[in-house]
Amino acid sequence: MRGARLIGWLFKIALRLLSLLPLTVAWRLADRLGAWAAGLGMDAARITRINLSKCLPDLGSDEREALTRKSIGHICRTVAEAGALSYWTGDQLRPLLVEEAGRELIMARLRRRQAVLLLVPHYGNWEFLCYVLGGLEPVALYSPPRLQALEALLLRSRQRFGMRLVPATRSGLRELRQALLGGGLACILPDQTPQPPAGVFAPFFGQPALTMTLPLRLAQKADAALVLGSARRVPGGFAVRYEALAAPSELDGPEAFAENLNGAIEALVCLEPAQYQWEYKRFKRQPPGYPNPYPKRR
Repeated sequence: MRGARLIGWLFKIALRLLSLLPLTVAWRLADRLGAWAAGLGMDAARITRINLSKCLPDLGSDEREALTRKSIGHICRTVAEAGALSYWTGDQLRPLLVEEAGRELIMARLRRRQAVLLLVPHYGNWEFLCYVLGGLEPVALYSPPRLQALEALLLRSRQRFGMRLVPATRSGLRELRQALLGGGLACILPDQTPQPPAGVFAPFFGQPALTMTLPLRLAQKADAALVLGSARRVPGGFAVRYEALAAPSELDGPEAFAENLNGAIEALVCLEPAQYQWEYKRFKRQPPGYPNPYPKRR
């Protein structure tokens, strides 16, 4: 218990210190840390290399290594940005919104009390949307951190502008579904690997990826529009973008939904591949007969 409290206290101090840095300085430090970490042979770098070799096979070895270092740097940027997102005021964060495209896709429906389910992949800094969309009081699913001492701090950070987080449990799903049925806005990170009964296999960069079908079921039940959202890093801050996905009525079942979703995420990732979270084991569950792409180290 004392150890967990100490970790929580140290994490809070780290966020406070990071919040004192200008964003450009935090980015430079993160990039250097990422290049250093990639050279250490950490597991995150190993998984990134495996995923890049499968998803972007046309890259040469030098290009793949450079992209690995840059990708780990963006992961470090996400951590470094947590200070600003936890402690900066709205006035301080506002200049970081360099561009916002497609917001009317969301606003037009919400004005008519029609639900919107925003799907936000692990690209750029998805948590910046907690600030950008907080005034619309969206409901979002989250997975509690492994260290319970960090949960209260993370919830405060993500909810302080109006977003409401609910755990990925039955009760949390019920709250999220009620928000949609009431014509509101809800958010899900859609590129996490579900348990087999809750997903179907669909191509992602040419690889079979078990893809969650929960968003389709929620959208069908609440007659919600499906929208892809992202916050890509650009000079000076973030470019936020919303893009309409195919309506559930236009899709011929879960497989068609999964293909449409993965294709849209692919197009987003191709804008700047280094900003995608390649260190996640996206292909850890494979169809029968396919080998494990992430063998254990010997």
